[in-house]
Amino acid sequence: MVRRKSNIIVGLTTFHNEMLQISVPVLSKIRDKFTLIIYNDNPMTTLTKRDIRKYGYCGALYVMNTNENIGELRARMEIVDAARGLNPDWFIFCNDSDLLIDVSVPNVSDDNFAVVQNALVIRHRIADLLRAINNPTDIDADGENIELLRPNMGLVGTPIRAKTMFGLCRYLSTITESVCEIDDGLDFYPPFDAIMWNFVNVYAKSVNPNAVPIYMDKINYIKNKIDTARMKYGRLAKPVRNVNEHYRRALDKYTALLTAALNAAALRG
Repeated sequence: MVRRKSNIIVGLTTFHNEMLQISVPVLSKIRDKFTLIIYNDNPMTTLTKRDIRKYGYCGALYVMNTNENIGELRARMEIVDAARGLNPDWFIFCNDSDLLIDVSVPNVSDDNFAVVQNALVIRHRIADLLRAINNPTDIDADGENIELLRPNMGLVGTPIRAKTMFGLCRYLSTITESVCEIDDGLDFYPPFDAIMWNFVNVYAKSVNPNAVPIYMDKINYIKNKIDTARMKYGRLAKPVRNVNEHYRRALDKYTALLTAALNAAALRG
């Protein structure tokens, strides 16, 4: 696969703004050009371009602030909507506490709506995280403190075609209220990375039966899992037991909403 220059949007959502000290300095080390759009979902704080520049990032930048906490999914939808006038080719999403280390996208078939790559997961030691921030391309999996996720099947770190994200968000905007109802009914924080990745797959295949992601055996993302706090945004970070089963049921509920919206649109022609 041959690299080509693309217009890339990196969408970064943040709530705990101090975490930007982790993600932004690493983004500033990427040599490829991209546009960074940050959505601050914390109504108690205001971010400015100057706040971001002090971490060393000098590229194209847009900062969005909120008047109310709208959640991870809607924040990413706002980023997509804000990018419409920029005519991007690809979106890559990043969490504020993670490290995106490469934004290069190969020249792939039009049927490939996403480029799945690998990720490293830092689980225990702050020293490993600090080392990754200082030199993100010189860190290896050890099977204990740093795990290799191969492939990284999720939204964050995965280049997604812009036309896929634009089309998907048009449908997501019609089911936002129902999505919020499901959110409110859960006693744990929803696995939005998996939910949105599933949304992307369902939508892409609904508009193109031949649509498939393509796999590139390369590390482009480092996930920070050191924070093991039991509570997240006022509820459990994950279910107490039977985690996979609870996640599967939640995923099915969210996916059913999008599938129903797509089916209704197909019936309307």
